[in-house]
Amino acid sequence: ESLSGKDLEKAILEALADPDRFTFGDILAMPNVEAYAKNNQALVDLVKIFAHGTVAEYNAKKGSLPTLNEAQSSKLKKLTLLSLASQSKTLPYDGLVKKLEAKNAWGVEDLITDCIRKGLLKGKHNPKAKEFVVEYAECRDISDSDLDGMASQIAAWLESSGEALKILERKIIETKDAHKAEELRENGMKEEMARVKKVLEAKASNHSAHGRHGKRGGREDGMYMMGGMGAMNMGGGY
Repeated sequence: ESLSGKDLEKAILEALADPDRFTFGDILAMPNVEAYAKNNQALVDLVKIFAHGTVAEYNAKKGSLPTLNEAQSSKLKKLTLLSLASQSKTLPYDGLVKKLEAKNAWGVEDLITDCIRKGLLKGKHNPKAKEFVVEYAECRDISDSDLDGMASQIAAWLESSGEALKILERKIIETKDAHKAEELRENGMKEEMARVKKVLEAKASNHSAHGRHGKRGGREDGMYMMGGMGAMNMGGGY
């Protein structure tokens, strides 16, 4: 952080070529780099491309940016590969040849293999389909535009989550109301069944009582008739 002028410029260019450095946000956050950018914006813009840009973005501003050496060019291609791998799970070789400005598919495979060796990328080559299947890609530095996009996505997610929560709450209330209605219906049925049972039991009891009374009356009538007949016979004997 104490470097300035030519010494700072040399250190930045070396960092861009360092084969083991793949993040540059810490460089951009240094106070001396921010001060350096006031008079040397081109170099800082180059660092920003290495932080979260691509080969295509460098080519679009190539006329106003420092020229890359071979190590820096190879580094930017690998960084571009990481960005592409984070955006798609399948990377056709033909598309990578163009986007990475590789000579051929073999050149693309070399870049992929180097990233895998460094632990930046995981996946499998698919020679038959001529593509690379991504399983993991190391994250790069986040740009201000990325932050804005993330903020918008989070806001949209929160809004949709709020709506989903309201729907869920309504469903819970509806379910509780349905259960309560079902419980009332079941209780009503139980009460009705109990009432019907009592009515049936009362009718059965009354029917039984009437039956017993009828039998007793029949026996008494019979005995009376038999007694009368006996008296008549006795009278006839006189």
